[in-house]
Amino acid sequence: MKLRDWILREGTVMGPEFLKVDGFLNHRIDPAFMDEVGRGLAARFATDRVTCVLTAEAAGNVVAYEVARRLGARVLYAKKGSAATMNRPFTRTVRSPTKGTTVEFAVSRDYLGPEERVLIVDDFLYQGRTSTALAEMVSESGAELVGFGFVIAKEFADGRQVLTRYDLPIVTLVSIVRMDPESGEIVFGDEDDRSSAGGEATR
Repeated sequence: MKLRDWILREGTVMGPEFLKVDGFLNHRIDPAFMDEVGRGLAARFATDRVTCVLTAEAAGNVVAYEVARRLGARVLYAKKGSAATMNRPFTRTVRSPTKGTTVEFAVSRDYLGPEERVLIVDDFLYQGRTSTALAEMVSESGAELVGFGFVIAKEFADGRQVLTRYDLPIVTLVSIVRMDPESGEIVFGDEDDRSSAGGEATR
């Protein structure tokens, strides 16, 4: 089954910018769906020698695990808030566009350093705020960022444009260009499994 079929069958349009997928992606997890996600994203970065798959707690955790498992890499997720056990963590504060609140994310310096080749993944690409914060922490650590991978891209927002500043691959498995909360219609992009860097197709 294609990923967009899951979205059409089980997703719910909550507004022109908000899609509820917590029945299979980011609350209750459908292993079959996640297997397809992991396979799809890992395949696009199979030659990039990824050693660390980085995401933000908690929606991206399972996505990151499935991708890392196939790439032979480790998973690292930015925790919400700085734990007392973290040694001088890298931190960034991000405002959530869906919840309207601010969240501090922290990554331990013990697990992110110059020796790592990092792939950032998440469930959604929307405004690019969380991914930008993660990319900033990667840069601060001295690690090398190799790209971004997302399950679903909301192409009507500016997240893809925000991330093009890094001039790295931006891989999205499903692209959504419009949603109608009255009819429940979801309009997908002409092509799923979209990759770009600096606004140009690269893969």
